[in-house]
Amino acid sequence: MKVDIRDLGLRFIFGGLAVAACYVVLQFVPSKSFAGIFAAFPAVMAAAVIMAGHFGSSEQAADIALGASAGMLGCTFCVLTATFCMQHLGKWGLSLGIALVVWFFSSYVAIMLMQGLLEKRKEKRQ
Repeated sequence: MKVDIRDLGLRFIFGGLAVAACYVVLQFVPSKSFAGIFAAFPAVMAAAVIMAGHFGSSEQAADIALGASAGMLGCTFCVLTATFCMQHLGKWGLSLGIALVVWFFSSYVAIMLMQGLLEKRKEKRQ
């Protein structure tokens, strides 16, 4: 696999700027619970879709967006798990570790289900 330094640099800049902008918003919003919405901003997804569409194709960008959707669904399970574990275990580090494992597996299941549904839709169209 060939690494394109320009592509990598642009992804880094776009993703980093989006994350930095979200951090600035977090500092100025008085309600930290509301500010958490901005912590979940899909900065990396936006940068990845832009770069895939620009340097690749719309199909590649759509594949990235599909994967991001599965990851974001996994984030929902991750946050719910982290919240539950922190309240019941009282150990934030362990809770975060458990939540990240839940994120990975729930994201994997979500992408497998989404890809299966898309394949079935394609078969029905043909």
